[in-house]
Amino acid sequence: HLTAAKHDANSKNKESDTGGLERIAKLVRDGQARKIVVMVGAGISVSSGIPDFRTPGTGLYDNLQKYDLPYPEAIFDLAYFQSKPEAFNLLAKELYPGNFEPTPTHYFLKLLHEKGVLRRCFTQNIDSLEALAGLPKDAIVAAHGNFDGASCIRCGTPTPAHAVRATLMAQGTPRCAKCDGL
Repeated sequence: HLTAAKHDANSKNKESDTGGLERIAKLVRDGQARKIVVMVGAGISVSSGIPDFRTPGTGLYDNLQKYDLPYPEAIFDLAYFQSKPEAFNLLAKELYPGNFEPTPTHYFLKLLHEKGVLRRCFTQNIDSLEALAGLPKDAIVAAHGNFDGASCIRCGTPTPAHAVRATLMAQGTPRCAKCDGL
């Protein structure tokens, strides 16, 4: 019975409390792990060049000076976004899919899906690298949203992701075609 496995990118010892990656691979290979749910965060995308949030010196929150924010978390604060969307838009442009490639972990998730054992991938990441690696969108639950879609925060009208991308890449602020909201 496998309840959890933890991969710590900063750990010298890749073993988890449940026996490590070798044990997990054996359980999958032997058909003992048939209903896998994965929960992932920033650590799986760091090796693609996307910073995590809190690592001193390299983390996102330590490197937000160019956005002129009142506090680091403002970059993701809805009220701040409504008053000054330019900061988030600049960050979104930098992190937008196509600027980074999936990591081996993302491809491992796809492999689990292809073997028919992955039930869901719950991700805190907004980078959409799970989908870019080939994991179907219906297998992904994006806890904080991602770049796969967008909708107006005023009226809820969906906007195609390609339209949002085009506007961001042109240094603009995406606006709702229906109500001109964000």
